[in-house]
Amino acid sequence: MWLASRGGLVATSLVLAALGGLASIVAAIALDGGTAVAHVPTLASKAVAWSAGVTLAFGASLRALPRDRDEGLLALARMRGVGAGDYVRGRVGGLVALLAIAVGGATLVAGLGATAVAPSATVAIRASKAGLAYALAFAATLGPLAMAALGARTRRGGYFTLLAVLVLPELLAPWTAALLPAGWYELTSIPAALAAVRAGVVSPSAGIHMVRALTGLTAVVAASLAVVFTRVRVQADGT
Repeated sequence: MWLASRGGLVATSLVLAALGGLASIVAAIALDGGTAVAHVPTLASKAVAWSAGVTLAFGASLRALPRDRDEGLLALARMRGVGAGDYVRGRVGGLVALLAIAVGGATLVAGLGATAVAPSATVAIRASKAGLAYALAFAATLGPLAMAALGARTRRGGYFTLLAVLVLPELLAPWTAALLPAGWYELTSIPAALAAVRAGVVSPSAGIHMVRALTGLTAVVAASLAVVFTRVRVQADGT
């Protein structure tokens, strides 16, 4: 987590996440106990994730692997008997934890604020659980994905790779959805899968969509970790 938290861009994103949590409390109070206040946690989780969360992942992952090599961290890990797999799990896990704290923390603050003023605490709590599930799924997915896309690439190349994985499938969803079985929309893109996870927490009837979404996200995480592992081996061989 210390390695992931370095850099001005990461610090800025953490501040933005904190401000997002505070802004959600202000929004909940401004709604003055209306029925819409229950939606504040879910909106906050999505807004913070795709603003501060993406910025944090970008800042923490950009050229992280070559930087670790140049600073001797890879060599130190090898000297202490830390294998490439353990290093990858620790490096990526630190970023995932930092993302979970930033996005999940802001969502939790939004949930507490909404629950305090909502006409129905039950509805607000359910929305808070859904928002928190969204935040944690986002952190678990974007951490490995960002490290795979940005960890060993240049700023421009890594940025466009990350955008291609996150944005392009979403733009093509109207066409790719036709290639999937009816109702399998959650597999068209990562944002759609995350939305299905949130919906599955809100409504048990959407549970099957959540299961498929989690399966798809797990595949993305596994592929990303494999890419990071391969690049770490290459970096280690170059020391």
